[in-house]
Amino acid sequence: MNVEIFTHKNCIECNILLEYLENKGLLGKVKIIDTELYPFLAFERGVISTPSIFIDGKLVYAGTVDLEEFEKILRGERVVKQIEKDKLIEKLMYGIVDSFAATAWLFINRDFDSFMAQKDFILAVTGLAFANDDEAEEYYNYLRNIMIKEGEKYLEEWKFKMLKNISSNFIRELFWLYERKIDKELVIQRYPVEVFAHWLMIRGGSVGRVGLRIHPLSDQLIMKRVLEAYNFMLENYDQLWDKVIKEQSELRAKNKDYIRYISI
Repeated sequence: MNVEIFTHKNCIECNILLEYLENKGLLGKVKIIDTELYPFLAFERGVISTPSIFIDGKLVYAGTVDLEEFEKILRGERVVKQIEKDKLIEKLMYGIVDSFAATAWLFINRDFDSFMAQKDFILAVTGLAFANDDEAEEYYNYLRNIMIKEGEKYLEEWKFKMLKNISSNFIRELFWLYERKIDKELVIQRYPVEVFAHWLMIRGGSVGRVGLRIHPLSDQLIMKRVLEAYNFMLENYDQLWDKVIKEQSELRAKNKDYIRYISI
């Protein structure tokens, strides 16, 4: 069994996963691939969320990992998932808001048909990757049809989590750039809504020109969405910074040992 885990050093879930595997004596059973060091390999494999776990080339987890379940797989135990049709949409939406790339892209573009074409990601976040082929195909088509028809409704229901994801990632990147909290007034000066709009468009899963959708700033519908995210960030500025600083301080302490996990 060939198990590959795509990670990033600033990913909290990745650190939790690696610590769990180390404590269980299972690190030797997996290959760890750092997406910061090997970005094009991650792009080639369709990774849009970390950690992403592939077993024999098949994506089975993306973002959220059931640690005990994964441990059983590594120990050679058979894992059977009970698919609950009425919970598939909730699992899909949780998988989306857990991924910044998915959240940013859908929040701006609202192209549900294109997004649902990311079939491997859909199967992984819903648990359908563990279903038999016929069942997985049936439920995937069910999800695809619902999202194409009612996607706007679900984005509205999950909007708060999407706004929080976008805002947290913007503040997180400011922390990486400045290595400290900066005044809100400075952010407004250096990152007006037009710059924020550009950032949000290009951060939604694009690599160079691949996947890039730049909307004109004159597009009122797009800018209405951007402004909503921008205002959410400003309104929750201090709370977001408190969360990011605490999170990143803990990660930096752990990252001193992170390099020992990398095995590619």
